[in-house]
Formats: sequence, C-alpha cells, structure tokens
Amino acid sequence: MVSCENQDIEFPDFDYSTVYFAYQYPVRTVVLGEDIVDNTLDNEHKVKIYATMGGVYENTQRIDIDIAVNNGLTNNLFFGDNTPVLPMPSNYYTLAADQITMDGTLQDGVEVQLTDAFFADPLALTNTYVIPLQMTNVSNADSILSGVAKFDGAVRGNIADWDVQPKDYVLYCVKFINPWHANYLRRGEDVIVKDGVTSTVERHADYVENDEVVHLSTVALNALQFPMDYTSKEGHDLNLKVKLNFSENQEVSVAPFESSYQLNDTVRVYNITAAGSGEFVKDGEKKSWGNEDRDALYLDYDISYEVEIKYPIAGLPDDVQQVSYSTVDTLVVRDRGVAMETFSPSYVVN
Repeated sequence: MVSCENQDIEFPDFDYSTVYFAYQYPVRTVVLGEDIVDNTLDNEHKVKIYATMGGVYENTQRIDIDIAVNNGLTNNLFFGDNTPVLPMPSNYYTLAADQITMDGTLQDGVEVQLTDAFFADPLALTNTYVIPLQMTNVSNADSILSGVAKFDGAVRGNIADWDVQPKDYVLYCVKFINPWHANYLRRGEDVIVKDGVTSTVERHADYVENDEVVHLSTVALNALQFPMDYTSKEGHDLNLKVKLNFSENQEVSVAPFESSYQLNDTVRVYNITAAGSGEFVKDGEKKSWGNEDRDALYLDYDISYEVEIKYPIAGLPDDVQQVSYSTVDTLVVRDRGVAMETFSPSYVVN
C-alpha cells in the first residue's frame, strides 16, 4: 500500500522588497464611546498610521522606515467640496516616533496622540485636517515605492505629473465623533399646537427596528445636533434643529440651535425656543432590537417657533403660523454611522 500526502507549496519572493503606504488619502474617524469594533485607541485619543511591505510573502527581518512630516504635500490640494486640504496644526498631535518598524511583520505603524486642541476645533468634525507623512529612508528593504515621474520636479498629489503614482506618502485625514453620535430608532409622543389647535401624534411601530431612523450628529465634543421633521402649512421642510448638551454623568439639556433663520426667499423661521432635559442610559432598553439590551437616549422637551411665508408673485398677504411641540422621545442606538472612507483631492494652482 502506498500513501500520499500533499506537500506545502512554497512560493518564491519577488526579486526585490518594497515599503509603501497602502492608501495615500485615507479618512480616519475617531469614534469616541462604544462601537462594535475595537476602538480602544480612539478612546485614548490616538490613531495609528500604517505602512506596508511588499515583494515578500514573509518578513524575517526588522524593517525600519524613516518618516517625516511634510506639510508641503498639501499645497494646492482641495477636497471634493472645494475646501482646502489643510495640514493638521502641530499643536494638535504628537507622533510617537520618527520611524515605522516592521519586526517580522508585513504591516505596522506609528501611533499619533491627538491633543485637546484638536477636539476643541469645529473643523475637526469634517474632512479638513491631514497628517502629511513621507517616507525618507528604509533599512533592510530594497526600496520605497516613490513612483515614476514624468519630469523633474513632479508634485506628489498631482496625478498628471506621474507615469506611476508614488506611494511613499500619506495625507492621513482625521476627524472625530463624540460618544453619542449615532443613528437612532425614535419613538414617542408629540402634543402639537398650531395656531391654537391642539393635536397628539403617537410615534410607535410594532417593532422597534421599524421605528423612525434619525441621525444625531456631533457639533462639539459634548453636544449633538438633533434634526426635527417639522414642516410648514405649505409643506416646506423647515430644517429646524435643536442642540443636545451632555454632562459628564450623561445628563442632557435641550437648547435651540439658533433663534431664527431664513429658509429660502419666501420662508422665515423665527422666535425659536427649545428647552428640556433627559439622559443617556447604557443598555437602557432591555431586550430591544436583535433581542439585546441597547443604549438609549430619553428626552422630554418643548419647542416653539413661528413661520412667516411671503407670496410675492401671487400678491397675497404674508402668512404667519405659530407652532409649539411638547415631546417625549425614546431614541435607541442602532449604529454609529461610520464607514470606511477615502478622499480624492484635486490639484489646483491659482
């Protein structure tokens, strides 16, 4: 009798080894609070910028990559909304080292500590700041993937300057969301008074997962923006928002986001007031969606406002409506609303 067994197949390495940044324009959202993935670094106000090794199936050496901050990499670069790509101010972060070391691994990175100044800046809530790093030297690998330029003086970030795009740099965009930023499942009751006429609306699906989904977004480290679904008598979406301020013990106060605003050429919302309170409770909703305990936000608040509508074309008199809401809400956290993201900057020379 003859027995056979398969032998492990060994693939040879390529002719040379390289190091590079896998993505040149990643967006990293620092997720404070809890998430379904490990966000320990986030809650330490840290991120980690990774480099990668190529050309080998296994790294048996210690690879040291020298890195440097190069703010010039952001020159003439703009996000898709035409706002400039800005280098993160130096007082907003600290690099743990000026090297990335891969000791027996094919990927590793350098930790970045974000400071309180970063979290105090409203621009840190959107794609604004990048940490611009460039590889300057490597030991125990053959080369850095520095691209193939069409001519001397080619600019990293300008695609047109390169036959092969360089991967020796990264513009690591960082923004953050606070611990209460999430998509919520909303149910509750509204007592509505419109021009003296009172009505009551119950918002409650048979199953919590079928309740209205609302997105509460970060406006500061300890504050959220809560959009209301109010409309005028003409059916205009009023885009009215309130602000939720959170204390250290998870208590919430409700405040107006603004006292008045012009919705469009003919509709103005003014005399806006908002007041109320609530609390954020970990696992507050027992056996909720998915038959698991879920975090919840409980609110009791009052909102009032006036809507002025003009009819310049029809020549009708202005219409003013007075409205108030007394609302009790239960909002159950569904998800944090964060997905993998990159950006594609445009290179524009003025």
